[in-house]
Amino acid sequence: MIDAVRYLVGNGIKWRATPSDFPPWPRVYAFFGRWRDTGLVAELHDLLREVVREAEGRGACWSRQPPRPAGTPPLISVLQS
Repeated sequence: MIDAVRYLVGNGIKWRATPSDFPPWPRVYAFFGRWRDTGLVAELHDLLREVVREAEGRGACWSRQPPRPAGTPPLISVLQS
């Protein structure tokens, strides 16, 4: 699913134009919508940005996102489910 969303966003194509190599577009869109609504997309973006910054020797930067609420599962557990 992550590859499908990355493909759609990276290439700027419409959801209905999803290649047949990926799951049907309504399913990909539903996953993306859930991830967006729970803040997972923003969290994943922030984590990837920190990894890139640290790899470039610039160190982590201040995050725009507030801390996750208590009882919210960590990012990796949400992606694995």
